[in-house]
Amino acid sequence: MRRSDLAWTDWPSILAFLKDELICRVAVHDTPFPYVLAQSFTFTGDTFLIHCSRFGSFAQKLREHRHVTIEVDRPVALLKAPKGQNTSLEYYSVIARCHASIDDDTEGVIRHQNQALDKFRPEKDYSPIEQGAANQIIAIRCAVIEMTAKKRILADGQYSPPGQHQAPYLRYPFAAGATVSGLAPDAFDPNRFAKRDQGDV
Repeated sequence: MRRSDLAWTDWPSILAFLKDELICRVAVHDTPFPYVLAQSFTFTGDTFLIHCSRFGSFAQKLREHRHVTIEVDRPVALLKAPKGQNTSLEYYSVIARCHASIDDDTEGVIRHQNQALDKFRPEKDYSPIEQGAANQIIAIRCAVIEMTAKKRILADGQYSPPGQHQAPYLRYPFAAGATVSGLAPDAFDPNRFAKRDQGDV
């Protein structure tokens, strides 16, 4: 990483970040340009769990080339300084190079989806996944080969590039983005549907 001062190496914080974020970007080989798409994901500690239609372009390209790059980011604040070159952002960013394995066996897809759902429905109040639905998708496990992370947060003293004077930034935070932790507590209430059926919405 060229900017060593921006390297993010606090693994517990990186893990918490990846478990909280909702969307990643996945790039797979294609000609003449990489094929990139956004995916919901679950991170297990060494693997990204994603899925897609087994009949689409992404599945086809993934079967041909199993190496993928995954990127996850979160903008935090806009930084403004009097000099134009010192307008910047606070952010978190993770890039992972992975090897993807594909499972299109019905029972394997169901197991994969149940594991992935733990991130979004830890209350486990959902109905079993039907075989017909599982037969429409492939389960993809992206095992991390290499991962790097960056962050630029003023509270950590990360101001200007090395060798330059610290810029007198004014900080303008963005509105909080979509995260699992940003949901209201009742999103994880296992009795929500029972309450609705009883008229207590």
